[in-house]
Amino acid sequence: MEKFNKRQDIYNGYIVKLVKDEVILDDGSISYREVVKHNGGACIAIEDNEGKFLMVKQYRYAVEREMYEFCAGKLEPNEDPKNTAIREAVEETGYSVKDVIDFGYMVPTCGYCSELIYLYYAKLDKFLGQELDKDERIELHRFTLDEIHQMIKEGKIVDAKSICLAYHIERMRG
Repeated sequence: MEKFNKRQDIYNGYIVKLVKDEVILDDGSISYREVVKHNGGACIAIEDNEGKFLMVKQYRYAVEREMYEFCAGKLEPNEDPKNTAIREAVEETGYSVKDVIDFGYMVPTCGYCSELIYLYYAKLDKFLGQELDKDERIELHRFTLDEIHQMIKEGKIVDAKSICLAYHIERMRG
């Protein structure tokens, strides 16, 4: 097991913080770990009354492509992940949700990032109006779970949190 020894802060941004930690290995030798610190996020799959799921399509600068995803967003410091998911549902889709089910969390990049993404499922409630951030460009789409699974197979959905949620929903339905 590695033991933390000391930390050097490299970068502190709006979304992430980068640190370089010195660790002591079990044999007493020293090594270094660069870690992206992140507050985490929450993702929610919203099912409407027709059995279709709301997904957003948006350009993701980091991977330079448009992505289909379930609604998601970052946790504010000390924010409850369920509240994050509910807030993001309204902001991105314009709909409130009900009957929220917690599927735990997933770890998207355990090798260098502390981010945890909490996963939820909910039923569509009522339309309240989108509240997009001024720099968000989102298209809202609706797909059946079978269509989502087909899009995953075809490589049209490659977002890990959305793939995990589709798995959990399928497992929930037996």
